[in-house]
Amino acid sequence: MTYYALTLLALAALIGFTMVYIGVRYRHGTVKLAMAHAFFAVAGLGVLGAQIYQGEMDKYNNLAALLLLLALIGGGLLFALREKDQPPPMVMVFFHAIMALSGLGVMVLGLR
Repeated sequence: MTYYALTLLALAALIGFTMVYIGVRYRHGTVKLAMAHAFFAVAGLGVLGAQIYQGEMDKYNNLAALLLLLALIGGGLLFALREKDQPPPMVMVFFHAIMALSGLGVMVLGLR
């Protein structure tokens, strides 16, 4: 089940990188990509949460879920405070991405 969560979250990261490229290159944001990004991220976090709830105690998955939840809150703030057809502030996007990628890294370390 952890592999499913990792796949969904990696897909969300790929969409996130695409949004950063569009934001930096063309200086505008896309709501459809943001919704897809959020959908895959929430689905991945949900699968990870189910794994934590049903599976054995794993510190790596718990820490990854905490980091990803913080990234989810940051992403929600980015989406809520967006301006029409403008990319969000890249500094906030950077911190959101670092938090999420740290969670993914911790998940990968926990696979052993």
